[in-house]
Amino acid sequence: MKRICIIILALLEWVSLAQASIYRGHSLTLEGSLKNETGVYLDNVGKYTKIMDIIDLKGQYRPVDELSFFMHIRKFWDHAYNVESDYQSARYLMYTNRKTWTGISWVRECYLDYFSVYLDMRLGKQIVTWGTADGIRVLDQVNPLDYREFTLRDWNEIKIPLWMVKLEAAPTVNGSLQFLFIPDFEPNFLPPAGAPYAFKTAETAAQSYARLERLGYRVVTREQRPAEKVGNAKFGIRWRDIIGSFEYSLNYLYGWNMNPETYASVDTSTMTGPPPLTGYPPAGSTYIFTRKYSRINLWGGSFSKSFVEGFLKGLTIRGEFAYLRDVPVSYYNDRGQLSYTKTDQYKYVIGLDKYLITNWFFSFQLIQLINSQKDYQGHRFLLPSGGPMDKVSTYLTLKISTDFFHERLKPEILFIYGDDNEWRISPKMYYEFNDHLTAITGMHIFVGKESELYGEFNDVNELYLELRYSF
Repeated sequence: MKRICIIILALLEWVSLAQASIYRGHSLTLEGSLKNETGVYLDNVGKYTKIMDIIDLKGQYRPVDELSFFMHIRKFWDHAYNVESDYQSARYLMYTNRKTWTGISWVRECYLDYFSVYLDMRLGKQIVTWGTADGIRVLDQVNPLDYREFTLRDWNEIKIPLWMVKLEAAPTVNGSLQFLFIPDFEPNFLPPAGAPYAFKTAETAAQSYARLERLGYRVVTREQRPAEKVGNAKFGIRWRDIIGSFEYSLNYLYGWNMNPETYASVDTSTMTGPPPLTGYPPAGSTYIFTRKYSRINLWGGSFSKSFVEGFLKGLTIRGEFAYLRDVPVSYYNDRGQLSYTKTDQYKYVIGLDKYLITNWFFSFQLIQLINSQKDYQGHRFLLPSGGPMDKVSTYLTLKISTDFFHERLKPEILFIYGDDNEWRISPKMYYEFNDHLTAITGMHIFVGKESELYGEFNDVNELYLELRYSF
């Protein structure tokens, strides 16, 4: 089914662009940019975190009011993986766009839009946004994420697009009903060991595999993804309505956990000798590590209320809530082996947004991530850092931004504080030289214990510069 959709969309895109070159009166929009992003370590400016050259192209053709074709292509090359010798083990996945399970990831979006009075349809590879939280996503769980730079980029830049059908109906004046059918599956992309923003668990796994090989074992990793059939598709539904200055949504997603569970097994048919250590299988045996994915259900909602008069005039209160059932979480069992169990999780964010002193924007958030149980048979759950996960994790964020010189200069800073005394501080400055050339410079600073979510990157504090030429 997905291959047929890809072929149809490619043909439609080719036909639309061909007609646009012949019938110049038709509505065709083409735009793009060339961009370089260079980052270095704050404590070692001679070492690069990235040297990315990026080509970004977008095209939209609308032959009639009811029909539109859109394609977005983004291709990059990260030369830091050529320059830095200690990145070589990660180069094969990190240097340029990797091949995903359903195609090449440099095709960011490719879809057909159909518009009507009561029903809109979007068919193709696309991104869907269900939430607006800064720094940590709560409700926005439709698309998987590319964690090659953790969560330092804007959400839409790190979301992995999926092939899907999106239907939007408008049964009332201000209400809309959205339905998603997603036959495509992609997991979160987790950078491999050796990459600057690799999770500590990836580093630990790589060390474990290397140790087994030194002991004389073979190591095989496998990916067991959901079979391509309708029963394995993801489904989503959202109701959104506006009542005066109050907006709310009710959401449900029947999907997959986008982080894998890794299970180990041993094949002794390949053995070549006695065990190298007491309690180990015979030498030459094969350790098989299989990554699997589990179904999850998400129920949630969001709200936003803007005050237009009185003492709170200009203040916006917003919130998101998500309940996820049967989420696989990892822990170490009595033998020190990685195991999994399932728990329910609750996530919510309450945000306050307000402009002060004319054009200074302040956005504050309270975020809590809650597990329904604190451990499994006395074993603590694990974070991506490999450290213990609290039953309740609390984060506070503050984002401040403004602009000068008619919005040509835009400073911004984001603070994220975790209740285990961990920090992420991300200031940046955007400057527009002219209509085509812009520059962004900034930093990412992490503070905290290596066992914590943000603290695990406290040795990757980064200074970066971005230059973009738009056309």
